[in-house]
Amino acid sequence: MRPAGSEQQAFEIRRLSLELALGAGTCHIGSSLGIADVLAVLFFEVMPVDPDLPGAPLRDTFILSKAHAGSALLSALALRGTIDRAQLEREYCRDGGAFGGHAERGTPGVEISGGSLGHGLPIAVGRAIADRLDSRHRRTYCLMGDGETDEGSVWEAAAMAGRLGLDRLVAIVDANGHQGLDRKLADDHWERLASRFEATSWEVTEIDGHDHAALRHALRGGEGRPRCVLAHTVKGKGLPFMEGRFDSHYRSLRPHDRERALTALEQARVAA
Repeated sequence: MRPAGSEQQAFEIRRLSLELALGAGTCHIGSSLGIADVLAVLFFEVMPVDPDLPGAPLRDTFILSKAHAGSALLSALALRGTIDRAQLEREYCRDGGAFGGHAERGTPGVEISGGSLGHGLPIAVGRAIADRLDSRHRRTYCLMGDGETDEGSVWEAAAMAGRLGLDRLVAIVDANGHQGLDRKLADDHWERLASRFEATSWEVTEIDGHDHAALRHALRGGEGRPRCVLAHTVKGKGLPFMEGRFDSHYRSLRPHDRERALTALEQARVAA
């Protein structure tokens, strides 16, 4: 049975991300594949916008803090019609092209130039405060990596958001368990991370980051305080030979990988 709705869009985000990686020989494909479901639910169900009015002032805002997964964000924007797909495929990570490996501000739908981790949530908090002061009722979503939560700036921003009760702010942690250069997590890591957000007056919900029904419910936001969604994901999701592997973070796909990768992605979709 062919998936429909956001599940189909997640498959298309993965497929286009693979095409971009194969065409440009870039890395970080594991991160992009892992967040495809989150982006599909966000962009096509929770915060859809008119592609002819991408800068509408009342639209919800999405900030990708882990910008090395930029190919997934750019793919979602192309599928939604915010940027031109043909141009993206032609110019992604090419000399003189309009699209870099890390999503950059200036591209329609991309709010910040990321790369240095720990910046996305502070910017999102600033946006949420500004919206409150201007009586705008849109939501601000920020997707960050789990390793990124080791940054002090994340917790300074979290404390401010909790203190102010910024209930239009939703932080999503891509909880794939890979941090820095290895996978070394204590048994109670996620419990401690959730407790830390709760200690700064956030509402925390922990879900399967590939379960679209759970994502739809969790991403609607909290009441009276900011919400943190711990979305457990599999790095390299959709490619069994890359799933859960640390090397999917830095591995570059080459032209000879094309048939294997696209076939594996299609087979994984059918099996699901």
